[in-house]
Amino acid sequence: MKKILFTFSILLFVACASDDDKAKIDGANQFVSGIEKFNTNKALLDQHFNSFEAGKLDEMMAAMSEDLVWYSANGDTLSKPDYVQGMSGWHSEFENFNFTERQYFPGVDDSLYIPNGSVRVYGIWKYNHKATKMDFSTKYYGVAEFNEEGLQTVDYEYFDVGGIFLKLQQAQ
Repeated sequence: MKKILFTFSILLFVACASDDDKAKIDGANQFVSGIEKFNTNKALLDQHFNSFEAGKLDEMMAAMSEDLVWYSANGDTLSKPDYVQGMSGWHSEFENFNFTERQYFPGVDDSLYIPNGSVRVYGIWKYNHKATKMDFSTKYYGVAEFNEEGLQTVDYEYFDVGGIFLKLQQAQ
C-alpha cells in the first residue's frame, strides 16, 4: 500500500508541475546525464594520454573511431590515418613524453550550455628531441568528443607547433 501511495504521490506531483517546472526537471536530468558522460569520457581521454606517453600507439588508436576527425594544431582538418601518422611522427622524433598538470572540464552543448559528454583538457607536455636532446615544455589545450560506444570521434588540439620547430631550427 505504501508503494502505491508513493507512486501516486509522484504521479500527482509531476502532473501538477507547470511547464516551466517540467523544463527545469528535464534540464537537471540532461545536466546529470552530461556530467556522467563527461566523467566516463574523461577517464577514456586520460588513458589516451597515458598510452601516448608510454608509446602504446596501437592501444591509443584502438580507442579512436574510424570516422575520427582531427583538428590539428596546424589548423588542418584530418582523418584517422592522418592522426596515426602524426602521432607516429611525434614518437619518431621526440621521446620521454609526460603530460603534466592535466585539468579536465566538461564541454557544453552550444544551445543549452549544459554538459554534453565532451571533454576539454589543459596541460603541459614535457618531452625531448631525440637527435638534439633538447628539452621542451609545451602548453596544450584540447577538446575531445566521443560516441555512444566510447570511441573518440573528434580531437581538437591547440598548441604552439611552430615554436617547437623554430626552436629546433635555431639550435641547428
